[in-house]
Amino acid sequence: MNLENWQKKLATKLSPGRYNHSLGVMDLARKLAHNYQIDEHLPAVAGLLHDVAREIPPQEALSLANFYQLPILEVEQRVPILLHGKIGAEMLKREWEINNAEILEAVNLHVTGAPKMNIISQIILIADFAEPGRSLLCSRIARKLAFVDRFTALNYIFDQKIKYILNSGFLIHPLTIEARNQLIMKSSFLN
Repeated sequence: MNLENWQKKLATKLSPGRYNHSLGVMDLARKLAHNYQIDEHLPAVAGLLHDVAREIPPQEALSLANFYQLPILEVEQRVPILLHGKIGAEMLKREWEINNAEILEAVNLHVTGAPKMNIISQIILIADFAEPGRSLLCSRIARKLAFVDRFTALNYIFDQKIKYILNSGFLIHPLTIEARNQLIMKSSFLN
């Protein structure tokens, strides 16, 4: 299936606002891929489809995760929205017949990040946070940083996510902490 067909199918699955966000993530992912000198196709597909499971209600998300036999951490049990990347990747594999490991990893990890992410996963995490439809100052800063240095942008994004979660009193996914720690250790090693 080509990108245009996936766009048509996705438009039937998401609200107009979420669909427009997905188009924005796809567009930014393409630009970042070009900037990082990699082929744009896989980041474009992952960007378009990253939120395929985002609008699934919490109880249904838990049921789907159980049906797909996905491992569910306690934090995900309590905050099922954190599962939408995992569920989305599994849906894409089972229902959309997408088997590219890099696309599936990017969709899976765009919510939490992880200590080890391929470049497409990094691009989608950045593009989701910095998508031009997001007018917050932190999103605009992340967008600028992303075109200067990918790892600085990722570090900034994890810092912003963690600050937001802490200030809101929400639970922090352990992968988010591990991803940020890994970035800090890498940058400390390089300096």
